[in-house]
Amino acid sequence: MKGGETVKNEKQVNKLFEECYGGYHKQLINYCLARLSGDREKADDCVHDAFTVFYERLKAGEEFENPRAFLYRTAENFVRRQNEKTAKEAKNTVSLDDVEISTETEFFRIVEETDFEKLAKEILSALTETEKEIYTLRYDKKMGVEEMAKQMGVSRPAMSMKLMRLRNKIKEIVYNTDFEKGGKANGNSNKEGTFSSS
Repeated sequence: MKGGETVKNEKQVNKLFEECYGGYHKQLINYCLARLSGDREKADDCVHDAFTVFYERLKAGEEFENPRAFLYRTAENFVRRQNEKTAKEAKNTVSLDDVEISTETEFFRIVEETDFEKLAKEILSALTETEKEIYTLRYDKKMGVEEMAKQMGVSRPAMSMKLMRLRNKIKEIVYNTDFEKGGKANGNSNKEGTFSSS
């Protein structure tokens, strides 16, 4: 991206995103792997979230003098949070009240651990057939982005964007759905360790 250039439409956003994804994705994965003791899943999450932030900023029209530097800084922030969480978990000090949803794995770990059928039905009923397929490939079959892209016949950057949109949609459903006490989740945090949407 040229210095001072402002993104004006979705087509331009997607083009710039794909250029940066293609140019920096592998480098960022290697960087995060080195910082996360070779944990590929966590590295994938941190890089995915870094690109998610970048994509949202592009959509908002933000200018980037150095997209590569921004992506590295953002990925480093997610790596640091991931390492902090790992350290807390090792000491058995993490509770739902302490958890900040910062990575894809962490987000869906919380969803899975709450184990409420009502939310699952709410999510699935709100997804399109394509979104359901993406959800199944990613979270049921545990496929990586590259494998999913081949399965669905799209480019890797395009697949990453589809995952971003799906994740954001699911987060909105989670945050905007109220549950009975037995469901372990509602719109407000409390002392019983329920999940908060705030």
